[in-house]
Amino acid sequence: MAGTVFTVLMIGVALGMDAFSLGIGLGAQGLRWRDVARLSAMISLLHVLLPLGGIAIGDALHHLFGSTFQKIGAALLLLLGARMTLEAFRRDPQSVRAPVSAGPFKLLVFALSVSLDALSAGLSLGSLQVNALFAALVFGLSSGILSLAGLYLGRKATYTLGDYGQAAGGAVLVVLGLKLFM
Repeated sequence: MAGTVFTVLMIGVALGMDAFSLGIGLGAQGLRWRDVARLSAMISLLHVLLPLGGIAIGDALHHLFGSTFQKIGAALLLLLGARMTLEAFRRDPQSVRAPVSAGPFKLLVFALSVSLDALSAGLSLGSLQVNALFAALVFGLSSGILSLAGLYLGRKATYTLGDYGQAAGGAVLVVLGLKLFM
């Protein structure tokens, strides 16, 4: 039980680091505070809803395929973490551009871009049969806080911190995926 709680907390932080890295880049563009609040709220909400769907699907697949699906879930975490880490170093720091005032559609696109990983993480967690509501709330809270922190810091820092934040989040997912494989 304690190991599962730790795993959920670590995945929540790792997913939040992706939101943090986006926040650094967008925050450096000077988004208005109203847009910062909207974007953080959208990211947080999506990090609650998408994992719930992923966990439900993953739980159903676990019942169908048993421990084989747990290995598939671990592989998904490994791939997700590796992708996050590689993207952090491939991305051109100047590629994240946002207007000073972003409309609701643009904010939703930004929020979805960092929240889709939460669906994959939910699928992986469904294979572990975790408490779905607990996991989704942890994901939502951590991603909301970290995206807000990234947006705030982005106004005061460079793009480089965002890349390191995403790389760190990806590395955590790789380690957790390896742990679940064993």
